[in-house]
Amino acid sequence: MKKKLYSLLLLAIAMAAPAHAQWNTNGTPKCIFSTTYVDENGETHVGGDYYACSPKAARTADKKTWLAWRTWGRKDVNGISRSAVRTYLQLLDRDGVPQFAEPIMVNDYATTSWWSEYALCVASDGSAIVTVADGRAEEASMADDQDGASTFSPAIYKIDQEGNFLWGLDGVEYPQFTNAAFTNAFVVGDDTFFIFVNSDYTDESAVTYIQRINDDGTTAWDEPRVLINDMFLQYQILPTDDGDLLFFDHTADGARVQRLNRDLEPQWSEPVIYDDHYYGGYEMNHYRIVPDGMGGACVAFQRFMGEFSHNIRVQHINADGSLAFGLTGLDAYNAEEYDHNYPAIAANPETQEILVQFASQLAGKGAVMAQRFTYDGDYLFDDTGVEVAGKNDATSGGYYFGMVKTGVGAVKNGDWLVAYRDITTYSKESFTIRRYNSDFSERVWTRTIARDIAPTDVTMICEDEALYLFYRETKTGKNPGITIFRIGIDGNYDVTYDDGPTVGIENVERSTLNVQPATFNLQGQRISKPAFGLNIVRQADGTTTKQLR
Repeated sequence: MKKKLYSLLLLAIAMAAPAHAQWNTNGTPKCIFSTTYVDENGETHVGGDYYACSPKAARTADKKTWLAWRTWGRKDVNGISRSAVRTYLQLLDRDGVPQFAEPIMVNDYATTSWWSEYALCVASDGSAIVTVADGRAEEASMADDQDGASTFSPAIYKIDQEGNFLWGLDGVEYPQFTNAAFTNAFVVGDDTFFIFVNSDYTDESAVTYIQRINDDGTTAWDEPRVLINDMFLQYQILPTDDGDLLFFDHTADGARVQRLNRDLEPQWSEPVIYDDHYYGGYEMNHYRIVPDGMGGACVAFQRFMGEFSHNIRVQHINADGSLAFGLTGLDAYNAEEYDHNYPAIAANPETQEILVQFASQLAGKGAVMAQRFTYDGDYLFDDTGVEVAGKNDATSGGYYFGMVKTGVGAVKNGDWLVAYRDITTYSKESFTIRRYNSDFSERVWTRTIARDIAPTDVTMICEDEALYLFYRETKTGKNPGITIFRIGIDGNYDVTYDDGPTVGIENVERSTLNVQPATFNLQGQRISKPAFGLNIVRQADGTTTKQLR
């Protein structure tokens, strides 16, 4: 069987990875991978929803960036063209230079799983952890008239900074599950936790499974364990600073949390109800949860208060399960006016403060608001918070602001970073990033970037030296693709790193891209020369063959 480790779409999507690509040196973001492609007739097209979809980004301790995305194209299976959704991976070094001549193709199976959910995170050694759901369980037995596999079998991969598939070319897989379209993963120390939801839509049932995977790819448990046995139960898991897990879910009594160890054993006598309001949505996507740096968590969430009415609630859960903000939390907008949405939250363990950003639309005005608390639940702004930006109905044309899920961050000295999208018309936006001093009495700097764009899947990552933005540009004619942007904490575009020890990370330096043929063993590990037996050889053009020596 031929498998491409580094490949572009069969539709010849031109996702160039030039060696000179790097972080922006001014206020203009860089399109790192273009979605311009050439069809079978040789005609060039720009954009499209199915090219470089759903980008995800994760930073390593040695200041590199893993980028993942998916594409939708076609695949030849036994002479028949099938639908195929693939997941790709690229590593940027600290200067933003791609480290693989072509992106790594993680999985290559006929599948219709373009609507499934995948995940990207970083292992303790700097490797990428990627989850997928594809048609591997069905591809070999597909009927002649079947366009694409309809199964969703979960798998998880570990790929190091040299491009080695450490857990095998097919990863740790569970092909016996065929309806697991939603996958996720997180890392605690040297352990990776793999989560997938196997659904049966005929009777509206679903089981959420979890598996703990050791650093070498062996599993801690013989079989995946049942985490949740409820199709509509919302949940999130947050690794704590001391190696335990905080498990958030819902019951009819409200939102609750339980502390678990790595074997999923409860550490509190019973779960803690931290808000008595039940939200009946399918996912917990209106909740934003961040660690407090002391073994607990800070939570911002949206409460339904009636038709077109919401408020933003905030809670601080201590490491021992006690609730710092009372039994039901505190309102970010502490007045009886309810039209607030889309919270983002950040915590500063050094100052023991919390900042919450949210959208507000009251009395003919749209605004970006911020509220600040101590860890003990004291309001540090007025009851209604501080306005970051605002527009009136008369001048806005009905367009206001878009929030970023991760759109706030803490600076070590106590300052704060906020980011939001200024929407002027349909599919026409710009990003604004601001740094405020600790009490918002001074705006340290403001930078507006990426004007007249249509961004999706926005991720913001705050670090000590810089803030990073990653998103997909979809506006036709604007060189759409995966875009990266970096700005220093000081507001400058040229970032100087504070090089400290990179404990547990082997810093891989490269002066050239991987363009030479490479040999792998059957476990996906790169070897210096062919071994006796079966080898897998990747040619410079990205194709691979099995060779017997």
